[in-house]
Amino acid sequence: MSRRAGQVGFVVVAVVLAVGCGGGLKTVGRDGYRAVLSFSKDQRFEVAVHGESKRVEARMDGAPLVKIMRPDLKKTWQFRPTTKRILETAWQPTDEIVPGYPLEPHFDPQAYADRFGGTIRKIGDDAHGLHPCDRWRMSLPSGDQVTIWAARDLEGLVVKIEHAKKDQGDEYQPFTTTELLDVRPGADPDLFEKPKGYTSVTTYQDLLKP
Repeated sequence: MSRRAGQVGFVVVAVVLAVGCGGGLKTVGRDGYRAVLSFSKDQRFEVAVHGESKRVEARMDGAPLVKIMRPDLKKTWQFRPTTKRILETAWQPTDEIVPGYPLEPHFDPQAYADRFGGTIRKIGDDAHGLHPCDRWRMSLPSGDQVTIWAARDLEGLVVKIEHAKKDQGDEYQPFTTTELLDVRPGADPDLFEKPKGYTSVTTYQDLLKP
């Protein structure tokens, strides 16, 4: 074997070992992710997820409001960076940081349908942005339909949900659409820690005071 071939082989082995030891590309399942959750053009929130830990940041009355859920600690924090106030409450198993939207990867269609008393079936492939997706359609007891896009390249992370109702002509029309945009694998654990140097308040009203 030539010296150059030996060097190339060493580099390949080093890369393989780095990937095998956790030095490879970040994934949403292992490393969490950050993204933008969009309800409309003017209603968008920064989200971060790492395992069961979740964080959402929005603007309320012109100032940022951050909410963190830590099921492992059974705590929820809401805080205002501008006023340095924080509200701590107990986390409950029924709590959702974004009601109705599954932010975890590995979408479970049957479990999702069971939550709403609906039935669900796969309706084929589609794409959302650059993400190839499995598409599911859930029929609700109300007669409404919900279509879910789960991205295969993001470990089954739901990147779009469209809720449709029937119009006067008995045709389904989109009613609401929620999208997960700009998904970036990797979320620093510090994002889910209780911030230091804040003043505790006991009510949500006190939290929102200027």
